[in-house]
Amino acid sequence: MNFFERQEAARRASRWLVGVFILAVLAVIVAVDMVAYLVLGNYQRQDTGAMPTLMQWVQDDTGTVLLISVVVAGVIIAGSLFKTMVLSGGGGVVARSLGGVRVSPDTTDPLQRRLLNVVEEMSIASGVPMPEVYLLEQESGINAFAAGHSPANAAIGVTRGALQTLNRAELQGVIAHEFSHILNGDMRLNIRLMGLLFGLLAIAIVGRTVLRLTSGSRDRKGGVAAVMAIALAVMLIGYVGLFLGRLIQAAVSRRREALADASAVQFTREPGGLVGALVKIGASQGGSAIADPQAEEVAHMLFAPGMKRLFATHPPLLSRLQALEPTFNPKRIEVARQQLLAEQVQEQAARAAAEPASAAQRLGDLIGGGAMTPALAGTVTDTVGNPGIAHMVLARQIRESLPVMISTAERHPQSAQALLLALALDTDAALRARQRAYVERHFGAGLLAQVDALQSGVDRLHADQRLPALLGAFPALRQLTRDERLQLMACLNGLLQKQDQLSLRSYVLRRLAQVHLREGLDPVSRPRRLVLSDVHEDVQVLFSVLARHGHADEREAQRAYEAGVSHLLPRERPAYQRLDQWAESLDRALSRLDGLQPVAKEPLVEALVRTVQHDGQTTVGEAELLRAICATLHCPLPPLLTSTPDAPATD
Repeated sequence: MNFFERQEAARRASRWLVGVFILAVLAVIVAVDMVAYLVLGNYQRQDTGAMPTLMQWVQDDTGTVLLISVVVAGVIIAGSLFKTMVLSGGGGVVARSLGGVRVSPDTTDPLQRRLLNVVEEMSIASGVPMPEVYLLEQESGINAFAAGHSPANAAIGVTRGALQTLNRAELQGVIAHEFSHILNGDMRLNIRLMGLLFGLLAIAIVGRTVLRLTSGSRDRKGGVAAVMAIALAVMLIGYVGLFLGRLIQAAVSRRREALADASAVQFTREPGGLVGALVKIGASQGGSAIADPQAEEVAHMLFAPGMKRLFATHPPLLSRLQALEPTFNPKRIEVARQQLLAEQVQEQAARAAAEPASAAQRLGDLIGGGAMTPALAGTVTDTVGNPGIAHMVLARQIRESLPVMISTAERHPQSAQALLLALALDTDAALRARQRAYVERHFGAGLLAQVDALQSGVDRLHADQRLPALLGAFPALRQLTRDERLQLMACLNGLLQKQDQLSLRSYVLRRLAQVHLREGLDPVSRPRRLVLSDVHEDVQVLFSVLARHGHADEREAQRAYEAGVSHLLPRERPAYQRLDQWAESLDRALSRLDGLQPVAKEPLVEALVRTVQHDGQTTVGEAELLRAICATLHCPLPPLLTSTPDAPATD
C-alpha cells in the first residue's frame, strides 16, 4: 500500500466514522425519547388511568419530543465542535494536556539533542516541516505519539522512559512509526475521533450535572422526580454511547497502528529498530504505561497501549513483533528483561559518544558538480510519503552540514523570521537593496540587522540545504502569534512582488511558506472530491509552467509537456501554453488540484516526474519546484537522490 492508497484508506475510515457517529447520535436521541416517554407517560397514566401508546404520546406531545431530540442532538454536536475547536491549536495542545514540555532547540541534554536530531532527519527525509517535539518528563513508560491536523501543525511527544531506554536505532523506529501517522492522514482521523467521543461524553456530563443539581431539592415528587429520572437515564445512555464509541475507537486504531508499523519499516528499511523498541516495552517493568489521567482520551494516538482497557487500541505486542519479524522468538523478551537494567547504563554512554561532534560537518562527496541522475517516474512516486534508508542517510548528512549560524537561527521565533526573509532575498544586488528597504519599513531596523547577519551564511548554502533550512524553521515560526504570522506572510508576499520577474527559487520559497504557515493558522479540512476530468485547465497550467522552467528551448518544453500530460490524459488533453503571469496562474491551479481525490493525485505526480525527466536531466530548480508542487498537493516528496548532485543554483 503506497502513500496515495493510505490516504484514500484514511478518507474512507473518516467517512465511515462520521456515518457511525450519526447513527450513534440518532440512537442516543431515540433512547432518550424512549426514557422520556416511559417517565412522562407514567405520570400521564396517574392522571388518566391509562398509559398512552408510544405513537399517541408522540402525537399528543410532538413539541416535547422535538424539544428533547433537538436538545440532545445539540449537546452532542456542541460538545464535539467544542472539543474540535480546542484541538484546532494543533498537536501541541494534545501534548501539553498530557504534561508535555516542548523540547528546547538549544537543549544541551544529549538524549533530548538526539531526539531532535532524529526528528529533524525524518522531517528532511520525508519532505515535511519539522513538527514540534515534546517530552513527557514524568512518564517512565516507553511510549510516543503524533498529533495535529496536518504536517503544518503537527507535534510529536516522547516519554522520558523512551529516551532513557531506547538506543538511537530503536528511537528512530518509533519516530518513523509516528511520522507514518503524520504522512498517512491518521492524525486528522485521530483528532476527529477525540471530538466525536467527547460529544457522546458531553450528554453523560449534562445528565450527571442535572442529576446532581436536582438531588439537593427537598421536593422529590412531581416534576422534580421526573427530571431526576430522565437525568439519570440520560447519564447512563451517555456512558453507554461513550462505551460504544470507545469500541469504535479501538477498532479504527488497531488497523491504523498495524499500518504504521509496516510504514515505519518502509521508511527505514530496517525493522530491527522498531522490533527492539517493542521488545523493550515487553521487557520493561513500566512497559508503555502512561500515568496521566488524560491518557484514556488519547489512547488511540499512542505508539503502544498507555493503560489497560477492555477494548485494546493496539494489536497484541507479540502479534506486532511477529508481523515485523515472522521468526520472532518470544523468549527474546525474557532475555531482554534480564539484560535491560545492566545494559541501560552502557547504552546511555554509547548514545552520548555516538552524537555527532559538530553540526557544521559538510556534505562532502554528496555536493559537487554535475547533473541529477534521472529515475523512473514510478520509483519517485513510490517515495511520496515513504522515504527510505537512503533518504534517511542523506537527511542526516544534510542536517549535520548546515552552518551553525543557520541551525541556531532555526531555533527561535525572531531569528527564524530573519532566516525566512534572508532566504527570500534575491541574489541581484540592486533588487536585494530594494527588498532590504522593504523589510526595514515592514519590521524595523532590528530585524533587518538579523537578516543581514544571516545573509552571508544563507548565500553560501548549497541547493540541497535551502529547503531543509526553511523546513527546519517552522517549529519556531509556529510560536509566533497569529497576527505576527500574518504580518510575516504579508511581508514575504510584498518582498517577492518587488521582483520585476519572479524567479523560480523565490516562488518555491513563497509557496512552501504559504502552505505551511497558513495551514498552521487555519487547519481546516478541505474536501477532496475532484477527479481528473474536472481539472483539465489546471493541468494545462501546471504542466506548462513546469515544462517551461525545465527547458530553455520552447520546442523541448512542448515535448516535455506532452510526455507528462499524455501519460495523465491519454485520450483528450489541452495543448501547451506559454504563460507570462505564470506565478498567479500556478497558484490558482494548485489550489484547485489539491481538491483531487488521493487516487487521482498518484498518476498526477507520476506525470509530473515524466515531464521533469523528459530530457534525462533534473535541474535544481525543477527538483525544488516539484517538491513545492507536491507539498501544496499534500503529497510530501523526499529529497531527490543524486549520484553527483547539481551545483548551487542561481535562479
